[in-house]
Amino acid sequence: MARLYVGSASSIGRSTKMIDAAVITRQKFVARAMGTAMSWHIDNDDVQLVNDAWQIALAEVERCEQIFSTFRHSSEVSQINRGELHMLDASQEVLEVLDACTWLEHLSGGVFRARRPDGSLDPAGFVKGWAVERAAQKLREFGLNNWYLGAGGDIQTCGTQSSGEKWTVGVVDPHDASRVRCTVDIPVDFAIATSGTSARGMHIWDGTSNALVSPVASFTVIGPQLMWADALATTGFVMGEPGVKWVEESFPGYIAFSLA
Repeated sequence: MARLYVGSASSIGRSTKMIDAAVITRQKFVARAMGTAMSWHIDNDDVQLVNDAWQIALAEVERCEQIFSTFRHSSEVSQINRGELHMLDASQEVLEVLDACTWLEHLSGGVFRARRPDGSLDPAGFVKGWAVERAAQKLREFGLNNWYLGAGGDIQTCGTQSSGEKWTVGVVDPHDASRVRCTVDIPVDFAIATSGTSARGMHIWDGTSNALVSPVASFTVIGPQLMWADALATTGFVMGEPGVKWVEESFPGYIAFSLA
């Protein structure tokens, strides 16, 4: 996870996001989910519709946590690790995620793994982006536009700001949380994900060595699907600077950069 700041191009670097009075009201919702802060920012005046959509999105994330969280005794992943549930008897969501993780493990030469060094199953490196993307789909089903949904270092956009401006994301300096190192205008409906050590310290494992690594300070991926942007940011972070070329050559439509 790494810190991001979202706003208009003119507001990056300020402490608050200012919106012209003539522009539709921006509503903001915040909740705790998946061990991090999850927020939704939308330019829309329909308070009831927006609140209903937010509750449905949160419920979807909670459902995903109930399936995948290694911190919940009753989750399917915890049951698999205790030998109480065979993976082939798990839900369709578990099979979908593990299939994607296995594919990414092979493509990355084992750098990405859905297992901890002790062998226990832990697909958290993929699940967070996947779950947020599912929540974003719930929001789209309400016919809502002009928003972004964020969780930790992951952001999914939908449309532009109501002003017509693209969403602009500032990637915070991994060594100084008060400083924005660079800004990125996110293509419409694209996602951005950043992995690093600034928020949680050393916590990312190299699947080939089972060692905690930090070859770069942060690694960012921008692309059309958040679940892949998130997983690729984690994988690229482990690879370090060579991960930029690997992401862009292996996944057309995705771009990456790292910060030292």
